[in-house]
Amino acid sequence: MTIRYATSVALAILFLPHVSMAQLSFGGRPNGLDRTSGLPEAPVAVMPPIDLEAIAARDERTVASGAKGPYWFGYNHEVDLGLDNSGIWQTLSNGDRVWRLGIECPEAYSINFEFHEFVIPDGAQVFVYNEADEVLGAFEANSNPGQHQLGVDLLAGDRITIEYVEPARVAGRGRLRVGQVTHGYRDLFGQDRALGESGSCNNNVICPLGDPWRDQIRSVAMIVVQGGGICTGQLMNNCQNDGTPYFLTANHCLGGTNWVFRFNWNSPVCTPTQNGPMNQSISGFTLLANSGGSDVALLRLNATPPEQYNVFYSGWDRSTSAATSVTAIHHPSGDIKKISVENQAVVSSTYSGAQTWRVQSWDDGTTEGGSSGSGLWNQNGLLVGQLFGGQASCDFNFNDYYGKFSTSYPVLDEWLGACGDQLEGLNGLDVGIRTWLTEERLSVVPNPTNGNAVVTLPSSGDGVFDIRVLDAVGRVVEEHKMSRGTTRVVLDLAGQPEGIYLVEATSKGLRSMERMVIVH
Repeated sequence: MTIRYATSVALAILFLPHVSMAQLSFGGRPNGLDRTSGLPEAPVAVMPPIDLEAIAARDERTVASGAKGPYWFGYNHEVDLGLDNSGIWQTLSNGDRVWRLGIECPEAYSINFEFHEFVIPDGAQVFVYNEADEVLGAFEANSNPGQHQLGVDLLAGDRITIEYVEPARVAGRGRLRVGQVTHGYRDLFGQDRALGESGSCNNNVICPLGDPWRDQIRSVAMIVVQGGGICTGQLMNNCQNDGTPYFLTANHCLGGTNWVFRFNWNSPVCTPTQNGPMNQSISGFTLLANSGGSDVALLRLNATPPEQYNVFYSGWDRSTSAATSVTAIHHPSGDIKKISVENQAVVSSTYSGAQTWRVQSWDDGTTEGGSSGSGLWNQNGLLVGQLFGGQASCDFNFNDYYGKFSTSYPVLDEWLGACGDQLEGLNGLDVGIRTWLTEERLSVVPNPTNGNAVVTLPSSGDGVFDIRVLDAVGRVVEEHKMSRGTTRVVLDLAGQPEGIYLVEATSKGLRSMERMVIVH
């Protein structure tokens, strides 16, 4: 069974404050991937072909404007696909019901979509999966607390299946309606070539160039804006140091009703580039403030990134002093996260009427479309601006313009607070938790190590110590629980690949962390 819809593209940019969706998934496996389940084939809603010539003209206008985003990758189809008018229901042997619907975008590289109605009763689950059995979800009642919409991230391929599982005890209480489907016409997943669209001069953040910037890297997220575009932004600390999920990006990225913020999409190795985890997403925000005077937008995410995302809230410098060197962390051309450095001072300038810092030339790396909104950090690791536009590329690596944080600050201070010209960043794991004094912190010896090391625990602590080792993309690779009185823990990580790791010890409201380098 095939359903065909006449649809229109949603290209208008809606510069409106809004509250949108929050996306947290809870794991599990859909029934449709169990080949023995006996479920019938799901009907497929097939989207019409897209006009690539018209889309190319739109993308050329974006590039010609000099803005570094949004980097367009997708075409938005407006649809109306719900539990009541699409898909197929099946009752399982235990009385639970399963609803499934396929969506096809012919010749698409990827599909993402937006639930315009998302009401999930307690115990019900939603999964999304593709022909390669890659799964997003389960999305549950707590995936969008307080909201009734949900934006869903990209899956590779030209067909996906949505599956809704409703327990018998809550039969009929769920409401789902897909209002927008995005046909991915650019290959963000690298199915036909090396991963990503960005130029070869870009550096993966896991490379040695990123070693001094491990904290700032964890603050940066790729944003899927307006369904079919890419920008970049970062979490920001505030004077209360309370972990409120304030997020800074560019004013010119604003628009649409479906933003997904993907954290920690990093290559696990320096070279060759490899895909990283894509399951650490949040979608939805409240727009708090924006200004064209420095091309800035401050958002509050609808959900706080959970502990397993291991995020960082970037510090900032609102002084008018020009940075003597700068670093940029971003997602050029919608690619996996990259890092660029300039070892010379920035210059005060204007760009399209905005007050900016001009990066005269990049010493290593560059920026591209999709980098818009990404932060510029000074020599002290503090954010001083966000990317507006410029001419820099791998072929001509000169002239990028970042909206000045010093100009933005009077628009943002209501939320970020007044606590001097500089504020240090905040580790997301430290929200509401104290750290041990320097002389009491844990140590790792030897460091660097071949994988075998001894961790000496802090001298104080009450009760059980939780010791975790996390890799560069935030995955826990080893974990121990040690009783009070234990002073040392032996790590055996010889089987882990070379790279940067984080060793963390917590005990009764205290935390200590130390970086560890494995070299074989």
